[in-house]
Amino acid sequence: MTFLAGVDIGNSTTEIVICKDGKPVAWDRRPTRGHKGSESSVHAANALLRSIERQHNITADRVVVAPWHPVNSDTATVHETPPDTGRLRILECASHSVTGDGFAVGVPWDIRQPAPSNQDLIAVVAHGVTFKEAAATLNDAFAQGLPVHGIVVERDEAVLIAARISRAVPIVDYADFGQALSASRLFIEVRPVGTSVTTATDVWALATHLNAESEREHISQISRWVRDERAVVIALYETVSTHQDDQPPAQIFDDKQGWLNLFDAVTTIHSVGQFTQLNIGKMSDLLNDVWAVDISAALAQRGVRQRSHSRTLALASLVASSPSTNLDLEAIFARSVSVASSEADAGAYGARTTPGITPDALVIDIGGGTIDAIGESNTSVAGAGDMLTAAVAHVLGVPRGAADWIKRGPAMRVEAPTVVLTEAGGKSFTDDSMKIPSTLVGWLIAEGPSGYLPFGTDLAPAEWRIIRQGLKANVIAKNVARLLDGIGVSNPTDVVIVGGPAADDELIPQLAQLPQVAGIGRGNVAGVLGHRYSVAYGLTHLAQ
Repeated sequence: MTFLAGVDIGNSTTEIVICKDGKPVAWDRRPTRGHKGSESSVHAANALLRSIERQHNITADRVVVAPWHPVNSDTATVHETPPDTGRLRILECASHSVTGDGFAVGVPWDIRQPAPSNQDLIAVVAHGVTFKEAAATLNDAFAQGLPVHGIVVERDEAVLIAARISRAVPIVDYADFGQALSASRLFIEVRPVGTSVTTATDVWALATHLNAESEREHISQISRWVRDERAVVIALYETVSTHQDDQPPAQIFDDKQGWLNLFDAVTTIHSVGQFTQLNIGKMSDLLNDVWAVDISAALAQRGVRQRSHSRTLALASLVASSPSTNLDLEAIFARSVSVASSEADAGAYGARTTPGITPDALVIDIGGGTIDAIGESNTSVAGAGDMLTAAVAHVLGVPRGAADWIKRGPAMRVEAPTVVLTEAGGKSFTDDSMKIPSTLVGWLIAEGPSGYLPFGTDLAPAEWRIIRQGLKANVIAKNVARLLDGIGVSNPTDVVIVGGPAADDELIPQLAQLPQVAGIGRGNVAGVLGHRYSVAYGLTHLAQ
């Protein structure tokens, strides 16, 4: 009696099928530990195999694995270069924590020093001044009749100061104290959430308030630059600003321009396998493929407002070499181990055991890191489930582990412990099977592995649906279209989808809309394994 174990270590999930006489007798899956093909991922696969064996009281005589080519999926936010604006400069400030509704103009005043006389003032609060001290000083200034029309704060304390002062004025925070204080004149404008500045986009009004009619050309550039902002700080200097070359740092990667150049190249060429090496910052990897998505542009196309002049990019790169060539696999698994010639060939065999599939149907295997097209020849491209997870995590500001569950389908907003608002706008009452803690009121919730995952207090359910489906369309559906173009599919073709993302009821309709797709359906490997395990099952047959 011979049992064969097919071990598929994927970028996000490890799947194992044990077969006897070509038929699956036991199978299971777990999240991949570490990078695909790393030593930790192989040891975790061995632990899963032994767990399956104990559960079913069998022992696999032989293990078959596929060659490992990991995919790196990351995101970065980079900022466009502001225009040259002569003696004027747009100062960075927060947009989420500012307060007030209006604009103010004046000379900067360090509230630790005596106030200049007979001039309109913009108070500037240094990092070392607490919000209580700032509020007390400002209230004294108001009581003395000083013309303080706005406040610029270095720390994140605009709301705290606003709650303690006696006059309502526009307040911005997270601003550079030194740059604000060295200006000869400051203009600040704050508008309510969901709106944009108005005075700062009026060239004539801005030139008049800053007494800078000679700078009208630069003011026109500023007005175009800030038109989508909620809060703006503009400084006028006596001479041309020495800060024009300062740039906000990229949030994640070393080489901001390198990421922008790569993204523009990937999206312009749009072809499979055109990039063979990645050289950005400290990274230099040999690759088989690269896929990139401009998340900000994808959301803007669907009407979701993003902060202007920042581009959030998602990048997936398929590494050409295997990281585990030096591992002693037979020692780890304590049995005979063979390495198949091709992961795609294994996936092709497994997928084609789907009952009812036609011989000419195209198999598309969507995994965590890659999308494989399996037909007369096999082609793999970077960018799949993990890239979508990374994009969702970045947009929502949640860990990737949570994003992997949140991305899967509809969410609800908790209106009360017994009432939820659906993405379609309807309200539903909960029952005993759906107990929601009162602490989740106001949150969007999605089902997780052990309860509800809260996220997105600033999102409406319908807005999250638009974002989620937009990301799926740009990260995966467009990548499938790129893959089909790359293998020369021009006429509508029947398609069978396998892999973890095949369970996504929102993704399948998006793929069905591609012009290269005729009929589409999910695989059912060996008639019993469903849309997963195509590679693991196929490995056991390649070994024979």
